[in-house]
Amino acid sequence: MHRWLPFYLWYLHLIVSNLTLGLQSHFELRGRVDECYCRISDVDAIHTESFPLLAELVKRSYFRYYKVNLGKTCTLWEDIGKCTRSTCALKTCHKTEVPEGLTDHKNKSAEPTCEEEREMSKLNTDISDEGKETLRNIEEHGSLNIDFCVKEDEGSEEAEFYDLLQNPERYTGYSGEEAHRIWRSIYNENCFKPQQGNSFLDLSHKSLNFMCKEKRVYFRAVSGLHASISIHLAAKYPLEDFFGQKWGMNLAEFSRRFLPESTDGEGPHWLKNLYFVYLLEMRALTKALPLWRVTEFYTGDTTEDEQTKMGVVGTVEKLLQCPDTFDEAELFKGPAAGEILGEFLTHFRNITSIMDCVTCDKCRLWGKIQIRGLGTALKILFSPGPVTELQLDRGEIQTIFNAFNQLSHSLHYVQEFRKQMETTSPHLPPSPNPFSGFGRNEL
Repeated sequence: MHRWLPFYLWYLHLIVSNLTLGLQSHFELRGRVDECYCRISDVDAIHTESFPLLAELVKRSYFRYYKVNLGKTCTLWEDIGKCTRSTCALKTCHKTEVPEGLTDHKNKSAEPTCEEEREMSKLNTDISDEGKETLRNIEEHGSLNIDFCVKEDEGSEEAEFYDLLQNPERYTGYSGEEAHRIWRSIYNENCFKPQQGNSFLDLSHKSLNFMCKEKRVYFRAVSGLHASISIHLAAKYPLEDFFGQKWGMNLAEFSRRFLPESTDGEGPHWLKNLYFVYLLEMRALTKALPLWRVTEFYTGDTTEDEQTKMGVVGTVEKLLQCPDTFDEAELFKGPAAGEILGEFLTHFRNITSIMDCVTCDKCRLWGKIQIRGLGTALKILFSPGPVTELQLDRGEIQTIFNAFNQLSHSLHYVQEFRKQMETTSPHLPPSPNPFSGFGRNEL
């Protein structure tokens, strides 16, 4: 037996090495980012330079304290419960913690209290024919501001301030039917369906070729955002060690969510969609640079406000070093542009409403921030007229920078996971039960 031990050890090492190399090859993304003109290597280069600037910028008071009403009623289905895990809970801010300039009369609210139990009711979610007609009639120059998101009610008494640094996006354990129905509603009911002849196809990287560019862009943006959320959950995962529980990177969880074997081959393409939505939001931020130069990032602290503006302009100027990002001029052209834009708006606005049906408070907070941030990016890209005439409220400005920071961190985590793959091979748990080709149901 002993004489065979070296052989067994060598064979085990060979298996582990091959698995590790396999994981590395699956996640070693190369080539051009789909729907863009930029190569992944170029994105990695500019990300390396801009990542620390952006990470510091969102720590500024203007971006750190976000006011939102998380008690809005879900209008899509009856509630089947609320996440009671401690990991789902949020810490609200006392009014004395928030800079005075952020609590001016336009955003006046009562002192934060503990969130009351939500009452959800089932309502008809169909948009009226008049509403659909209004959306379809939106022309290329028909509105100076095209709002892709349902308006938030920061001015309501139920809205509260949340310190985003004290409430980071991370794994909460929110899963099962509660989480499944969220993504099911997004993908199955509010994404465009590829069609070949008279038959509709399942959404996959291959079937996207049967959709027009506008519909592919929509899917890649949603899929990339979904990938970013999944990466954050794997990167900030509850782990146990000799000293107790801590939050850390879980390579097995990351692999389970993105390895081709556990995602019907889609995982690496989801990661490429992360690069796409990163470039899309980058393009929006750089396009709006003239607007940022004249924006007052007001908190009431003159020095803080000046440093915030310097940080915003400096960070966005750094992003300009990657010029070939996303060309919005290629979309919504031709005689059917208004109709396609109307469908695009309808689907995306529905997703903003779906966020009110997430029963995990922390997931709902970050879901709202990132969907609104993406919607603000779309508003910047597709609203006609000079960008300096664009009307963005404080919540929109906060969310586009915080959303882009989340994407930036996701790219950073992907690089860190790759480094782990060079030295270790994870024990992969059984794959999840995907529905319609999507196996990323946990939040």
